[in-house]
Amino acid sequence: MKITKKGLKILIVEDSLLIVKRLWSLLSDMDGVSTIAHAKDGNEAILLAMELNPDVIILDIKIPGKSGVEVLPELKTKSYAKVIMLTNYSDAYYKNLCMKLGAEYFLDKSNEFEKINEILMSIVPIEQ
Repeated sequence: MKITKKGLKILIVEDSLLIVKRLWSLLSDMDGVSTIAHAKDGNEAILLAMELNPDVIILDIKIPGKSGVEVLPELKTKSYAKVIMLTNYSDAYYKNLCMKLGAEYFLDKSNEFEKINEILMSIVPIEQ
């Protein structure tokens, strides 16, 4: 799935349809977002990242096939995208590991979902 306008390109890598719908709703209403694409597993994430060349990748840790932790270093070598880890595995171990592997942001799905908008606005200033 993909929608395209002018602006920020975002790839969502998430297998939970509920979270994908929530992100899609948040991002599609946001000024400055041009493209939203969705990958349901690690392998699809790598292929879409190479095809789309996104500005931002929102990546879950627990996804089918390769985990987000396994996919993260590969995505960082194939893309210049900023990576936002969005996960329920929010303990210090995973946060430190993901940051070491190249993630710029690490958010807990349960408590920090609302920070996505603020982060995206800081990555690319939204014109009013």
